Amino acid sequence: MFHISTGDDGLVRVAVHGRLTGADYESFVPEFERMMARMRGRVPMLIELAPDFAGWNCDALWRDLEFGLAHRRDFERVAVVGDKAWEEWAIKLFAPFFRADIRYFGRSDREAARAWASAGKPH
Repeated sequence: MFHISTGDDGLVRVAVHGRLTGADYESFVPEFERMMARMRGRVPMLIELAPDFAGWNCDALWRDLEFGLAHRRDFERVAVVGDKAWEEWAIKLFAPFFRADIRYFGRSDREAARAWASAGKPH
């Protein structure tokens, strides 16, 4: 499940919980696109993978790749916060699909991740 928000700082925040399914993307993508329509240029993003994050089912993995390709020019910097080695590996695997600078941070470095992503100002 996704939860998406944005603050006065222009940072798009996405919290990810559980095992993602195609249905999660059916609600997330339109919400994301409505948010992006109100913003200008490439934006910074902070993605937080909750401790219960369990990856993607096959449909969700495909939709994530589609999302990445469709929105690869929308982001300046993407900081991903998590606590599992496989999450870091997955982020490195997906990074080439985006034009953004994408970095993985451990949970204890959450504030550094937010600061780093926020330094990527919208264009």
